[in-house]
Amino acid sequence: ESTDFVYAGGSHNGTFVQIGDEYNDNDDAKEGNRDSSQDAEVLEFKLNFGCQNTITGLFKTQLADGIMGMYNTPTSFWRQMHSAGAIDEKKFSLCFSRQTTASRKGTEAGVMTLGGFDTRLQKTPMVYANHQWSYKYFGVHVKAVYIRSNGGESALPDSDEQVVHKLDVSGGIMIDSGTTDTYLPLKLQHKFEALWREITGAPYSNDEVEISHEDLLALPTVLFQLEAHADSINEELDPKKTVGLAGLVDAKNPRDILVAMPATHYMEYSVEYDIYKPRIYFTQKSDAVLGANFMMGHDILFDAEKGRIGFSESDCDYMSIVQNAASSTRD
Repeated sequence: ESTDFVYAGGSHNGTFVQIGDEYNDNDDAKEGNRDSSQDAEVLEFKLNFGCQNTITGLFKTQLADGIMGMYNTPTSFWRQMHSAGAIDEKKFSLCFSRQTTASRKGTEAGVMTLGGFDTRLQKTPMVYANHQWSYKYFGVHVKAVYIRSNGGESALPDSDEQVVHKLDVSGGIMIDSGTTDTYLPLKLQHKFEALWREITGAPYSNDEVEISHEDLLALPTVLFQLEAHADSINEELDPKKTVGLAGLVDAKNPRDILVAMPATHYMEYSVEYDIYKPRIYFTQKSDAVLGANFMMGHDILFDAEKGRIGFSESDCDYMSIVQNAASSTRD
């Protein structure tokens, strides 16, 4: 175990150049792509962390070769930030984008916001699900799963041909950004596969398939209905017209949260082989997991202060925010 001072603020698209005892921003910073160098002193904090001295198993082959723990425990990265006063509230948000390729030199994968969320990322109002899990895990209560025919990227349908079919399910499910795929209860498998075949005319499996991008977009969208956080319900939002509310699928619980998982998220594409692989698995007798492919396309707030998890649809395009900030500065 080691301890060091870290700086977790700023856009990290440039560097600070030290001249004597002073730090000067580079050209990117002058164009508005970075915070000022004074922010480093304001946002630094002392971090305890573990060091690995050997690499085996997944760490030896996968792209990521380390773990930043985000559980709700005192030793997690964001909780240490809060304890040190670097962020005011115990909350953070993750916004994952889908990239077709990944490189060890760096691939834009989205945005992590520590201490809150960034409204510039959000395309829809943030709506809040009730946090329901053990003391250290983040989880939600899933009240139903739907399969919607003819695809669609959003929780709101964009065509009358998109029809929802309901799977009755109830229980707590963990949300884990460190799990790449989504693992649902084994008891759902038969009903899911039957509905999938009814809608698509083909069986559902986790085998690799060759399909066109047009056919990919026509695959069903999976929708998850989550129990709402009662104290965060916004009565001014129309539950039938607001993205992320369940008014169109559940008249009795219209202000529950509805999260869409389109085929572009659950079908993983291989550039090398030009094939897709479904990444929703029905393997869990307990401890089901909504993984990173469920989280994609949403700015998700993990709010330990109020016991809630917020969802807003987003393209998680961080570079556009940086470029717009630079453009505004020049103007």
